[in-house]
Amino acid sequence: MSKSALSRLLISIALWGAATTTLYSTGVFADEITSTVLEEAEKVIEIVPERSKKIAQQFLTARTLADKKQGQSQNHTSRDEAENTVRTPSTSIKALQIIAKAKYILGDSRGSLISVEQAENLARTYNLPHQIVKVQILKATLLWRLTKDEDKTRTLITSIEQGIENKEQTFLDIELNYQLLMLKAEIATSQEDNSLAKNYFDQANNFLVKLNNEELLIKHQVTLGEYYLTNTNYNQALYQLLSAYWSAIENDKPILLAEINRVISDLFIKKSVLDKALEHLSQAADFYDNYENSRNLATILKKMADIYYSQGQYNLALVHYFNVLDSEEVNRDIEDIIQVRLDLAKTYLQLYNYPLAEQYLQRANALLAYAKIDNLIATYYLLNSELEFLKTNINKSLGFAEKALEIGEKTNNEDIQLHAYLLLTKAYEHMSNYSDAFISGKKYDQLITNKQQQLLTISENDFREQKLFIEQSLHFKDQSKLLSQSNEEQIRFRYASAILFVLSLLILVLFVRRGIVNKKMRHQLSNLYNDHYTHPRSGLRNFRLLNVKLPFSLEQSSANFEQWKTGDLINEPLHDKLRFIMIELPSLRTAYLQQGYNAGLQLEAEFGAFIKTKLKSPARLYHFADGMFLYVEPNTTPIKTARELFEQVNNWVKDFKSDKLLDRTIRAGIADYPFLPRAYTAINDKELIDILLMASNLARLQNHQHGGNQWVSLTAIENAPAASFASGDIRSACLSAIENGLIKIDSSDKIEDNIIKLSIIE
Repeated sequence: MSKSALSRLLISIALWGAATTTLYSTGVFADEITSTVLEEAEKVIEIVPERSKKIAQQFLTARTLADKKQGQSQNHTSRDEAENTVRTPSTSIKALQIIAKAKYILGDSRGSLISVEQAENLARTYNLPHQIVKVQILKATLLWRLTKDEDKTRTLITSIEQGIENKEQTFLDIELNYQLLMLKAEIATSQEDNSLAKNYFDQANNFLVKLNNEELLIKHQVTLGEYYLTNTNYNQALYQLLSAYWSAIENDKPILLAEINRVISDLFIKKSVLDKALEHLSQAADFYDNYENSRNLATILKKMADIYYSQGQYNLALVHYFNVLDSEEVNRDIEDIIQVRLDLAKTYLQLYNYPLAEQYLQRANALLAYAKIDNLIATYYLLNSELEFLKTNINKSLGFAEKALEIGEKTNNEDIQLHAYLLLTKAYEHMSNYSDAFISGKKYDQLITNKQQQLLTISENDFREQKLFIEQSLHFKDQSKLLSQSNEEQIRFRYASAILFVLSLLILVLFVRRGIVNKKMRHQLSNLYNDHYTHPRSGLRNFRLLNVKLPFSLEQSSANFEQWKTGDLINEPLHDKLRFIMIELPSLRTAYLQQGYNAGLQLEAEFGAFIKTKLKSPARLYHFADGMFLYVEPNTTPIKTARELFEQVNNWVKDFKSDKLLDRTIRAGIADYPFLPRAYTAINDKELIDILLMASNLARLQNHQHGGNQWVSLTAIENAPAASFASGDIRSACLSAIENGLIKIDSSDKIEDNIIKLSIIE
């Protein structure tokens, strides 16, 4: 399926929701007796259609349909009486409509049309003109979706329009006109007639204003958002979707909110704002996970997996791909099954696990023998080509790439052609066939240049629209505030003029006196500060200053993270994350024993003066104890690994030129703050230092066993619960967490089991 076809399918699904949901509206007409059972089935019809169909079918079989006289009088009976054993014609038609829509979503095209015919016959039998029109609109919608026969659909739409015009204009007719216009907009969108589709949307909006239905308005905004998204009008799409998002929150519409999160994530993916896309996808996944066998959950998880793959987080991508594979709903669509297996193979290739990659490619190939889907076949060839190239089977790689290129050219799929030309270029270069490699590379460059040019054009258009929108908004706000600001400035000027002269004289006197006093106090304070917070031997910041500064730093970092998590801060405050490393230099402690008191003092002073030159603000280094230092730096580069941090410190020690430092062995414990990703304030400053000391002790045990420089980094997993660390004894809690897999260990010893054994010994 091409991208344009996929986009049309997505907007079609949205238009279906807007055009048919109101067919089942239960709050518009007071004379229609509805069932709460059907209302619940209707709410989840797009989430778990199998359940909705089952509920509606049970409703029809468990109740007796009233005869014609009862059908006329039943509309005036109480709700409780009506829902006991008898179903009215209106509720029966509603149930059949739910069944028809559920069958359509489940892929039962014939069954869907049969249910619609049954509903229409029932409406005609009981002479319910409004119900007839509603069912006919649903019938036209299904007919268009299933056959794409414009002539038949237009004929039916014309018949519906004539039926509406021949009746008096009522509130129901406004709703029916709205539904009909949304169907026309869907047809125009499918035919890529954007001007006509926009015209229908505008007409439908006029009817929507008269209906004053907040839920329908939100759905209309979502439909418009998807329409603009399909046509790469990202600013308009963002405006519509954000309006729908906040309206759904304010009106407590969780089902609509989940759908909006799904759509708005597509927008952020297209704009490459992947962190925001993941945020909205996570919200949608949390909702759909509450429904067993939800059809939408597998789609959400697939998108999250694709994002993790594009970010290089292959293990997370694998987890989500396997969750998709385990979903019962994905097993109903062979295209999805094949796609997930190809995704797994692609991910294992990135992890250099060639046997598993080959295994999933074979499984995908077995299914492709039954489903001839060009794009998936081309993807299979491309992955095989890449696998064979990595296995140095260049001829096979070349053959697969050529097959993929042939399909890409036949289907006019530029992504497939780009990948194929890239693989061909690499294969030809490996075979020293530079002329063919040059030709393939040139074609690859042409395609990538065209694609980049398209992206630049879209970005430029978006920028122009966004600039115009912002300028208009700012102009309006400036004009509205101009008068009040002018009045306030005049008042402030009068007061300032009245007291300026008096204040000037007072300030002059006070300024001279204060300068003299401040100079004296600064000198005294500097001396006191140095005496109180400086280590007497190394000249570095001492443990006393650490106790003063560290709690405040951790409290501020936690507060910023809480604000970001609750949405008070827009961007994640990476600069407020802190990285800690407890450094132990045994030779500084033993220098006094081996070389004497004076030599030890001189060595510590030289080391303190040297290490100060290596520190770059706002990084800090504290003299924690004899031979032990605590280094703290902001975690502004999350990709920086614990090994890189240790090597940074190790290089400092290597650069320290002193004959008195006989042994340059380093033992270090490393941890980040916040230590618990999901509970920022659960670990305080003393507990964090305890964790660092425990990691340093593990490094010391490693040093005793293996010698040399050793380091151990402790990192809590993403979902580590705070309750596991609330025992009061943080060391015991951490040891228990290590055994339970809640804390991940990284160290100079690559075998994690060795460190775990050491932690148990400790």
